[in-house]
Amino acid sequence: MGTACKQVKGAGYAVMPPSEEEITIQEPELIRHGNKYGVKIRAVCPSLHFIQADIETEIAPIVGSEEQAKDLIRYIQEQSQMNPDGIFDTNIFGKTIRQLVEEGIQSKVNRLNEESQIKLQETIQKVVNDSNGGLVCIII
Repeated sequence: MGTACKQVKGAGYAVMPPSEEEITIQEPELIRHGNKYGVKIRAVCPSLHFIQADIETEIAPIVGSEEQAKDLIRYIQEQSQMNPDGIFDTNIFGKTIRQLVEEGIQSKVNRLNEESQIKLQETIQKVVNDSNGGLVCIII
């Protein structure tokens, strides 16, 4: 798992291969290829795919006049210079910027519903098992 985490941070994608215990080998089958025969042995196993996706969120408090907005900018800059945790601990309207950012990120993460998760899983399975490496995505 540690290697996969390093790979995904570096390249944006990583796969954690299965352990031998996770591999299921099915019964051998007789196959015919033209006038010759062979044996097909199928193995099935889970694989964990890690994909890095940048999430963007914005905080845009409306404060009133241009001067009030400039005052808020100065306040944020002053607070971030005085505090070692920087801008994250700056308080705006009763919440820290950290809390506001976390809420924005969490709301976007929660938008990926179960149906979308299943579609992503099925897509990765098709790419891994059935494709030659090419991929075309249409997102609606």
